[in-house]
Amino acid sequence: MTDPSLLAGRYRMLERRDRAGTSWRSRDELLRRDVTISEVPLPPPGPARDRLLDQIRAAAGLRHPGVTALHDVISGPDRLWLIMESVEGRSLLQHVRADGPLPAERAAEIGLRVLDALAAARELGVHLAAAPDSVLLAPDGRVVLTGVAALGSTDELRDLGSTLFTAVEGRAPHTGPRPAPLMVGGTPLTEPGSGPAASGPLAPLVEELLTAGPGHRPDATSVRLTLERFLPRPTHSGHGGEPGAGGGPRRTSLLAVAVAVLAVLLLGAAYWFWPRPTESTTESTPVALPTAFARTPDPCSLISTKQADDLALDTTPTKDGKECKWVTNDSGQPPNLKYTLWISAFGFTSDEAARRNYARFLKKTRERTRTDVGAALTHVKPVEALAGIGSEAYRNEVTNGLTRSSSVGFRAANLVIIVQYQRGVPEDPNGTTGEGALKTTRWILERLSRES
Repeated sequence: MTDPSLLAGRYRMLERRDRAGTSWRSRDELLRRDVTISEVPLPPPGPARDRLLDQIRAAAGLRHPGVTALHDVISGPDRLWLIMESVEGRSLLQHVRADGPLPAERAAEIGLRVLDALAAARELGVHLAAAPDSVLLAPDGRVVLTGVAALGSTDELRDLGSTLFTAVEGRAPHTGPRPAPLMVGGTPLTEPGSGPAASGPLAPLVEELLTAGPGHRPDATSVRLTLERFLPRPTHSGHGGEPGAGGGPRRTSLLAVAVAVLAVLLLGAAYWFWPRPTESTTESTPVALPTAFARTPDPCSLISTKQADDLALDTTPTKDGKECKWVTNDSGQPPNLKYTLWISAFGFTSDEAARRNYARFLKKTRERTRTDVGAALTHVKPVEALAGIGSEAYRNEVTNGLTRSSSVGFRAANLVIIVQYQRGVPEDPNGTTGEGALKTTRWILERLSRES
């Protein structure tokens, strides 16, 4: 006879995991394993219910160490019961309330794990909640998202901003009313300035993520690059001798001195005999390109509408001769979130002609000290050569006191392409403009590689 206290004759619900009573610590009596059961109210028949069911079907195929696995679904007339993997641990919010804020390095590591989980889910069309109370820190080091699906699209990057704020401040940011069901992801936040401001080295990124409109925030790639800068670099240590064993510390120290002297001698020889580049170089993976281009490409066709959108730009550019221009797709946002992109394409009859003109562009860039309207320009750092981009390339970053602009110029056979990405603030601590210009350049190289 079936035990009436078991859900679906199999699952024993032991205790609530949340105040709302929508999540339960449970036991699968058939497989004799712990599970978590989440109760999800079903919307009335219609598009909302269809979207929810599509999310859950997609979530069933999601297998990632950063996401709780969905084992089974029990259907009722007005609700679903989701049978999920049981992961021990505390939510990030519980952790910081008990133990205090985390260092920036640990917060950045958690942020990167969350981004990995979100990316894996997005590939299957699954939206996850990444808010502080749905990010679980397991004892084995796993960082796990416990929200399986959402009623509609969650604001994942804003949730991540809330999570990072909570990690480094030890408290959640000021929040408005939150939907009660567990499956509705995302914590709505107030407008910037109405809640507490972030502090510490992650503050600029956190504040950008918590801005009001999705179009005003950095994209996932920019967020990842910023967080990676905070990860500690691996150290390499040798095996030194123990006192009194195998020659002891003195032998080790003498060996270290000998190695250091040899290194100095080798470096000295390299200084005199190794070929020296005329510019500093930044490595990039080379892209195979045609040896000649029969026509000059339309600069407006060199990036896609999706790529323009990824750079927070309007997807409809304007063209002026050999130059194409994209602007921020929301003119009402603050200056620090306004971006402009220019791409210029020049075709020449030969590689030699393109080489001469590339050199002319490079010389003009080096010597430029004023904008077209006469404002003084400051070079943030010297013009530097870029390795692995086309036949030759350079990068430049300047400010006129109001805007920050990063440009990349490169030659590909008989073409010269100039990319300029500008942000409406003089400072750019997260390197958004530089990364935007390089990202655009890589997209253009991929586009040119497909030319016959």
